Amino acid sequence: MGTTDTKRETKHSEIAKERAEVFKGIYGVSKMIDILDLFQDDYKSVKNKSLEGVQKLYRDYSYAIFFMYSSSSIRNNLVKFKNIINEEGGKYKANAIESFTIDSVYAPLKKKDIEVKKELKDEVRAGESDSQNVDPTVIVDKIKELRQIITSKSYHVAKNQNEEQVRAYHLLAVLGLATGRRATELLKTLKLSKRGEKHYFDGLLKGNDKKIEGNIIELSYKEVQGYLRELRKFADTKELSESQVNSKYSRVFNNAIKRLLKYKNIKDLRHNYAIAGSQLFKRENETIEDTITRILGHREAFTSALNYA
Repeated sequence: MGTTDTKRETKHSEIAKERAEVFKGIYGVSKMIDILDLFQDDYKSVKNKSLEGVQKLYRDYSYAIFFMYSSSSIRNNLVKFKNIINEEGGKYKANAIESFTIDSVYAPLKKKDIEVKKELKDEVRAGESDSQNVDPTVIVDKIKELRQIITSKSYHVAKNQNEEQVRAYHLLAVLGLATGRRATELLKTLKLSKRGEKHYFDGLLKGNDKKIEGNIIELSYKEVQGYLRELRKFADTKELSESQVNSKYSRVFNNAIKRLLKYKNIKDLRHNYAIAGSQLFKRENETIEDTITRILGHREAFTSALNYA
């Protein structure tokens, strides 16, 4: 294990210890699973009383949801709390679900470091972010290279791999760079349609159940459809749920992307699509921030600017 990995593990250990101490001080328990048990008991007592009670419940538990967590972990924790709300129901279920949203959780975070985030947002709007410093032809050339390898079947296959596996890695990589879609969308949920010259993406995750006008870099609509069919046939995801697809393939494909493209993980495919697409697909009088929001299918431009610019 390298020095960097050791330092990272030490840092994570310190954060986990700090989190446990804070949780113990506030909730009397140190683990999230125990906090969820407390929440379930409290929700049972408040669910049929008042909207004010639900709002107080959110305030009481919001610290556990977002303290020392990344944005992806915040979303995962919200799901856990919402599952309890759905299970227990009650007169104020709708109000509770509305209270436990990502925007509600981010409210105290935004208040805490609003100036830092404002500077980042202003940089994106001014065109001073990484989006302006990345040559989109680099991404286009990488897509061409991957397509050529797929077409010619000129893969490098390690001893512990087979060609079908390696081909699937290349398919996911080229689709991620060309469409900017998440791994589970490519493996399971994404549906493409075409009207004239316009492409539409459907089956998007993160609660976005609306079709968006999608942009594809370099590949044709026909190629994307063919690659998707082949990738899904390999992964055999037809009978799997979204969470099962994620748990079964997330780590193996993340590791493959690291070896294949030297990116950190699959999300880096989406990041590179965003910064290339922000230039390739930018409309007249549209900010970089708004372009990224549009091509990724986000609802909130602020999130797009911070995570993908």
